[in-house]
Amino acid sequence: MRFLLCGQGTSEILWSIHAALVDLGHESVLALPDISQDVIDRRIDVLFVLNLFEIPRPTVEMLRAYIAQFGGQPGKGPAIVHICLKHPLEEIGAGTAEQIRDADRWMADNDVSMWCMCQGSAEQAVRLGLSRVFHEPLGVHRSICTAPAADGSVDLYKRWMAQDTPGLRRHPYAAMKGHSDAGADAEASVRDRFLYLGQGWPEHLESGRDPVSPAIRRDAEAVAAAMMERPMLHRLQAMDCCGLADRAADPAWTLEFNRAFTIAFAVENRRRFASALRRGFGEGFSLWGNGWERFGLEAGPVSAAPRNAYPTAAACLDFGSLAYDTAIFPRTLEIVKRNGLLVSWRHADTALLFGPYEDELTFTGEDDAVRLLSALTGDADRRARLRSAYLEHCFDALAMTAILPRVIGRACN
Repeated sequence: MRFLLCGQGTSEILWSIHAALVDLGHESVLALPDISQDVIDRRIDVLFVLNLFEIPRPTVEMLRAYIAQFGGQPGKGPAIVHICLKHPLEEIGAGTAEQIRDADRWMADNDVSMWCMCQGSAEQAVRLGLSRVFHEPLGVHRSICTAPAADGSVDLYKRWMAQDTPGLRRHPYAAMKGHSDAGADAEASVRDRFLYLGQGWPEHLESGRDPVSPAIRRDAEAVAAAMMERPMLHRLQAMDCCGLADRAADPAWTLEFNRAFTIAFAVENRRRFASALRRGFGEGFSLWGNGWERFGLEAGPVSAAPRNAYPTAAACLDFGSLAYDTAIFPRTLEIVKRNGLLVSWRHADTALLFGPYEDELTFTGEDDAVRLLSALTGDADRRARLRSAYLEHCFDALAMTAILPRVIGRACN
């Protein structure tokens, strides 16, 4: 089969999908940063797209019609898999039941499926009427594929690749350096310290919007409290436990609830864990990102540089996603693919992510986080053994080569 990967967003996800498709025996191209005609003048079976719903619908329809003339399913364009980086309802921007029905009809007419990495969000979207949403965890792949260009440089983008491509190379993902705008100083400052890289306060949630009503804020706080008490619950399970199923049937209510919940739950988790670790480890806790001054915490600037140093940090920390209720999302998997030692708050899906090492690499509260990391601080050999063992588990349990056939099967069914 032939696969075209495109869109705007976390392109590292597409790097891994691309290499995994090649290793599965398919033909694949990363059509980034835009789609050129020479790339699409051939039969294409499936498109994987980031931020599909930021592209005007007529543009998507025109692209499918253009590709359809080169073959494939008779009378049909390629199937499209949209990779959700946000809640599916927020992706389509629907605040009413009619808008959801309209989006669902358009997706059915254009063979669009939505791959949601969070089970709770996927179930919530289906309950609201988005029939084309399915859940599979996001996966990992050890390599990135490139091929030689005519001028002697290396092609990563806009080059169709397959196993028999002349000069095809598989580079270890961990060896790929991202943009390092702060230079070596930022990377050196992370070495042998506990690293957290992420926003403290997501300004985009409130920018230009009316405040969430006090009633919805109270509902969000009740669900957040239930999930902090029982971290294995995902959002929809906790909402049902709090008696919110009827209210959650309203898309507009759900969108407002999600905004409030991000603050009450995801941001609060970041605040409490980051504060505890700064108290416990001082400058041994390396914090990067914007918005932390709201909580009286000094942090390094927003920078890609520390990501290059994931393998040299004593541990790379995660306190949960702003968008999802799963421990398996782009940032945690980026740490895995760059061979960092991931230590996480124990919540939904950490059992899958860590397997038999969950007890040694996850914490349940602030005191437990300090205790666990203190035990790792002075034992470099133990850290190395744990990192090697749990990375082997991750690359096996979350192999993109095992996940993609299920995704493709759903999209092409």
